[in-house]
Amino acid sequence: MVENLVTRPTTISATTISAAVESSPQGKTSDHGSSSDQILDEVGQKSTVDEPASLQLPSDFPKTPSTLYQPGYHKFSLSSDLIESLNAQAQHESTNVRSLLLTAFKALLNRYTHQEAIGLGLLILDYDSDQMYATEISSLIHDEIDIRNLVHHLSATLEAIAPENLPDSQNQPTGQQNQQLRSPIIATFITDSSGIENEKHLILEVQQKNHRCINNVELNLVIFQREQEITGIFTYNSNLFEADTIQRLSSHFQVLLSAISQDLNSSIAQLPLLTQTEQHQLLVEWNSETVSYPELPIYQQIETYAAQNPDQIALTCKGKQFTYGELNQRVNQLAHYLTSVGVGAEVRVAVCVQPSLEIAVSLLGILKAGGVYVPLDPAHPKDRLTSILEDTQAKVLLTQAQLQPGLPAIADHTLCLDQDWKIINAFPTHNPANEISLDQTAYIIYTSGTTGKPKGVMASHRNLVNYILATQERLGFDHHDVMPSIARYTFSISIFELLSPLAAGGILTILDREHVLDFAQMVQTLEQLTMIHTVPSLMQKLLGYIKDNELNIQKFQGVKHVFTGGDTVSPDLLEEMKGIFPNANVAVLYGCSEVSSLCTTYPVPKTQIVTKSRIGKPFNNVAVRLYDSQQNLVPIGLLGEIYVGGAGVTKGYLNREDLTQEKFVTIDGQRFYRTGDLGRFGTDGNLEFLGRADFQIKLRGIRIELGDIETTLRQVPGVREGVVMARDFGSSENRLVAYVVLDQVLNPSIEEIHRFLQTKLPDYMVPAAFVALEALPLNPNQKVDRRALPMPTSDHWVGLKTIVSPRNEGEQQLTQIWQAVLGIQLIGIQNDFFELGGDSLLAVQIFAQIEEKFGKRLPLSTLLSAPTIEQLATVLQSNQTHLQNSLTLLKAGQTKPPVFFIHDGDGETLLYRSLAYALDPEVPVYGIQPFSSDSCPILHTRISSIVDYYIEQIRQVQPQGPYFLGGMCAGGILAFEMALRLQEQGESVEMVVIIEAADAGAAKRTGYIANQRLKRLSTGLSGNDHLKPHEQLLYMLNQIRKKTTNLAVYESQRRLEIIRDRIQLKLLRNCLEKGLPVPRGLQGIPVRKVLLWAEQDYVFQGMFVGEILLFRATQKSNVFDGTLVDDTPYVELYSDPLFGWGKRVSEKVQVYDIPGGHSSMLQEPNVQVIAEKIQAYFDTAIATEEPPVALLPQS
Repeated sequence: MVENLVTRPTTISATTISAAVESSPQGKTSDHGSSSDQILDEVGQKSTVDEPASLQLPSDFPKTPSTLYQPGYHKFSLSSDLIESLNAQAQHESTNVRSLLLTAFKALLNRYTHQEAIGLGLLILDYDSDQMYATEISSLIHDEIDIRNLVHHLSATLEAIAPENLPDSQNQPTGQQNQQLRSPIIATFITDSSGIENEKHLILEVQQKNHRCINNVELNLVIFQREQEITGIFTYNSNLFEADTIQRLSSHFQVLLSAISQDLNSSIAQLPLLTQTEQHQLLVEWNSETVSYPELPIYQQIETYAAQNPDQIALTCKGKQFTYGELNQRVNQLAHYLTSVGVGAEVRVAVCVQPSLEIAVSLLGILKAGGVYVPLDPAHPKDRLTSILEDTQAKVLLTQAQLQPGLPAIADHTLCLDQDWKIINAFPTHNPANEISLDQTAYIIYTSGTTGKPKGVMASHRNLVNYILATQERLGFDHHDVMPSIARYTFSISIFELLSPLAAGGILTILDREHVLDFAQMVQTLEQLTMIHTVPSLMQKLLGYIKDNELNIQKFQGVKHVFTGGDTVSPDLLEEMKGIFPNANVAVLYGCSEVSSLCTTYPVPKTQIVTKSRIGKPFNNVAVRLYDSQQNLVPIGLLGEIYVGGAGVTKGYLNREDLTQEKFVTIDGQRFYRTGDLGRFGTDGNLEFLGRADFQIKLRGIRIELGDIETTLRQVPGVREGVVMARDFGSSENRLVAYVVLDQVLNPSIEEIHRFLQTKLPDYMVPAAFVALEALPLNPNQKVDRRALPMPTSDHWVGLKTIVSPRNEGEQQLTQIWQAVLGIQLIGIQNDFFELGGDSLLAVQIFAQIEEKFGKRLPLSTLLSAPTIEQLATVLQSNQTHLQNSLTLLKAGQTKPPVFFIHDGDGETLLYRSLAYALDPEVPVYGIQPFSSDSCPILHTRISSIVDYYIEQIRQVQPQGPYFLGGMCAGGILAFEMALRLQEQGESVEMVVIIEAADAGAAKRTGYIANQRLKRLSTGLSGNDHLKPHEQLLYMLNQIRKKTTNLAVYESQRRLEIIRDRIQLKLLRNCLEKGLPVPRGLQGIPVRKVLLWAEQDYVFQGMFVGEILLFRATQKSNVFDGTLVDDTPYVELYSDPLFGWGKRVSEKVQVYDIPGGHSSMLQEPNVQVIAEKIQAYFDTAIATEEPPVALLPQS
C-alpha cells in the first residue's frame, strides 16, 4: 500500500503559501481584524523552510550519534464529548479539526521545549485515495500569541499545501531522497483509515519511506481520523523516552486539546497542561511535612545544653578550645557589652575576623543581644566593605587588632575581640534577659547584585530556628558529632556550619583557609571528624589527593556524614565520595541565602549508581515548586524555575523593596522566593538541578551575579560595553570570561582592565580572560546573543601569551607541576609564572616538586631570572657548574634611583617581589642574594666579605650614591652594615629599611620561651574539673613528667646539633677560603645556618649617621613546645621596642607596626602598608637630593 502512495515535496516557498492563503477561505479578514497573511507575519514567515528548526525535546536518556531507533507506542482515544466540542469549535471558526489538533501539538511542543521556533515534519495520508503529502513546517510561537490566530495560521498553511492549491511545478510525485523529512518530530494525519488492520506496521513503513534517517526520529503523533472517531498513537524512540514519559505527554496533549475546544481567546501560556492528579501530586504529596518547632531562639537551645553539660568541649581552633560553659560565659559577656552600647532589635553589628574562636562567640553574642549579625570578609576590597557598612548602618564593628587598620571607620563603636577583650571581661557572665521575637532579623548575608552593589539578605530568628532544627532532624546531628567550619563567613552556609554542631551538643572545629587547602593537614583532621561539608570543587580536590597518595580509607571510618552542595554536583563525584567514605551517609544539600541557605537534600543511595545531579526533597516546613515563565506549574520531567516557599523564606533585601517584590512573590496565598535555578522533578519526587535560568552562576560554590561584574566592568575607563560569562574549559571549574567593546581613543589593555577590577571586586569575581570585540553580537530581539560569543584563545587570558607546547620530557614534567600547583591547564612553556598568578607560597610548592622529580634544589629566586617553564628547564638541564649571580632585578624602572633589598635569613629574595610591585612603577628594585654555585648555596661565610661583595654588586648598577637599602631578618642586618661601609667610603645613604630584624646586641626577653612552655603546660592541665581530686593530681604529675622528658631529650639533641653544625661550618669555611673542593656532605648546608654562624663571629660596631625605618610585625602566633618560634613577632622576643637599633643611629628610628606575622607581613594585603611608608620616605628623600646615575637594564 505504502509503495503506491504519492509523496509531496518537503519544501514549499513562503510566497507559494502566501499566494494560496490569499485565495483560501481563511484569507479574508477575521472578526479579530487580522487576515491570515497578517497572522503569518505575526507568527513568523517560516511556515515552510529548507532547514527545520531544531527542537530540544527533553528526553530520559541522552541522544548520541550512535542512538538507534527502537519504536515504542502509546495509543489513546479522544472521548466522544471532546470530539463533539472540537467539531463545534472548528465549525465556529470556519476551519477543520485537523488545524485544532495541530495547534494543540505545537502548543505542547512549545510548553515542553520553551522554544519559539517550533518546527516539525508533517505527513498527511489519505488512505483510500493512495495520496500522501510530506512537508516541513515551522512557526514562531511566543507565550502571548493568541490561540485563535495560531489556529487560523495553521489552517491556512494546511490549505496552502493541498494539491489543488499548489503550482503544477510543485504538484508532481517525487521520490528523491533529498526531499524527505529531516525533523525529529513528526505529526501524521491519516484519514479514511477504517480499513487499516495493522496500525503500528503502517506507521513504521510511512516513517521509513518519508524520513531521511529513521534513527533521527524522536516522536511522531499519528492521528487516525474516521467518521465519528479520532484515535492517536504516539510513536517514539524508546532508546530516548520512558513509556511513562510518553504517557504523561499524551495526557498533556489531551488537556491542551480540551482547553482549545472550549476557548480560543487565551494565549499559549494560559492554556492548562496538568491533569488534576498531577497537580495534587506536585502541590500536596511531594511537599514536606509540617512540623512545629519550639518558639525559642536557637541560642537558647545552646544555652540549655551548656547548663547541662558545662565541661563538654564545644569548639576548637588552632589548638585552642572552649567548653560549653566557657563558650556561654564569653557569649553572655559580649551580649551584655553590646546591650550597653545600644545594640537591640534590628541594630546591626558587623563582624570582620579571621577564622578563630571569636567568630562563634561573636555570632551567638549578637543574637543574644537581639542584634543583627553582619559578617564581613577581610579579603574583600575596602570599597565593598564600605558599601556594606554604609548600607547596614552598623552601630558596632567587631574585629581583630591586625585587621582594624585596613577597615573603614564607619561604625559608632569598634572593638578588637583579641586586644580589647579586657573591656568585655568586665561584664556579667549570666544569661542576659533580653526578650527576642522570632520575627526579628537575626543576620544579614550579602550576595552579589546586578546593580554592581551587593545586596543584603535579611533572615529572621524564625528562619534560623526552622533551618537549624529541620536540618538537624533530617541529617541526623547529635552530641557525638564533630563538624568543621570551612566556608567563608560571608556565605550563608557558614551559619549552618557554625550553629548546627553546637545546637546538637556536638563539637565545632574552626579551620582557616590555609588548613583547608593543605590537604595533608586536612586528611589528618578528617580522621577526627564525624561529618564534613564542602563545595563540590573542594571535595573533588580533597578526594583526588586521597586517591593520588593511595591513603588508607579505613582512617575515615569515623566519618558518619559527608555533605556537598552550593554548585552542580556531578554523579561521578558522588560515586567517588561513596567510595572514599564507605561508612558515611553521603548527601547533596541545596539552597541559597534567600531561603536560609538550605531547603532540600538528596540522600545518595549506597547501593545504586548515581546518574543525575539530584538535589532531593524539601526539609520540614519547606515547599518547593517548579514554574515556567508565566508561573504555570511545570509537569514531571520538564524544565522549570525552582520556587521555594515555607518557613525558610527570608524577609527580603535590606533597603531594596523593589527587588524584594520582584524576587519574593505570593502564589496561592503563600510567599515564595524565585531562585533563578532550573530543575525538574523525577517520577520519585526528587528534584534534579539543571543550572541557572538567568545570569547568576555558582563558581567554586559561590553565588555570583554576573550583572554585578558587568556593572563594574563598564566603569573601567575606555570600556564602552561589557558582558561576562562563565565558560567551561574542560577543567574541574568554570572560568569567568569578560567580553568588552573598547573606546578606540583610550583603548585600555587587558592588564589595565584586570588591575581595575582587582581593586573593586573580590578575587573570585575577577575574570580570568578578556576578549575585545568590535561589537557585541545581538539576537533578533536586539539583546546580546551570549551563545554567539567566541571562546577565548591564549591571547585573551591574563598572563598568557601564545601557548607553546612542551618540546621534551623535562618541559613536559615542569608543565604538569605548574598545572597541578597553579590549577590552570592552559599553560605554555613561555608563560610567566607571576603573570599566571604565582606567588612565593606557590613557588615553594613548585620547587619542592622540582626537587622531588629532578633531584635538584634551586633557590626560589631562580624564578626571578627564569620565570617560564622554558627557562627553568634550561637551568635544570644545564650540567655545568655555574655561579649564581647575586644581583636580581625584581622590577624594572626608568627615571628614579634604584632600591636594593638584601635577602632574608634563608638567602631568598622572592619574598620582596610583591613589595617591589607595590612601589612606584618608576622605581627599579633589585634583590641581593648570596653568592653561590651548584656545589654550595653560599660562597662567603664572614659578614665582612659578604658586605664587601654586595657593595661591589650594587655599584655595577649604581656607581655612586645616594643609596636606598633594605632587608628583612638577616637582610636587615646586612643592609645596615652595608650602609655603614658605604658611609665610610664617603657615599651618601638616604634610606635604610629594616624589616623584623634585631641588632646583635639587642636585649631579649628573659625566659620568653620558658614562659610560653609553662603557659601551654598550665593550659593543658586546666579544664579537668570533671576529674576527682586524686585523678587531677595523677594527671598533672603525668603531664609534667612527659613535658620534662620531652624537654630533656630536646635539649640533648640541640646541643649535639650545635656541635655538629660548628664542625661542618668550620670545614666549609676552610674549603672556601683555601679554594678546595667542597665535599658532598657540606654542599647541602642551609644558608640560614651559615648566616647565623657568620653573625655570631662578627663584632658589630659603628654608628650610622642618619635615621632608619623599622617595620615590626604585630600578629601573635603559637610557640611550639620549645623547638621553634613559629612566625612570632620580634616584639614578643625582645624587651627593647627598637630591637637595639636606637644605639646604632645618630638620629631617630622611625617605627611602623604592620599587621601580620614575621613571615606574612610581606604578603598581601599587609605589604601595601609597608610600601606606602617606604614610598613616602623615598619621595621625600629624592626631592632634596640630586638623582644618582643608575646603569638601568635595557628593557
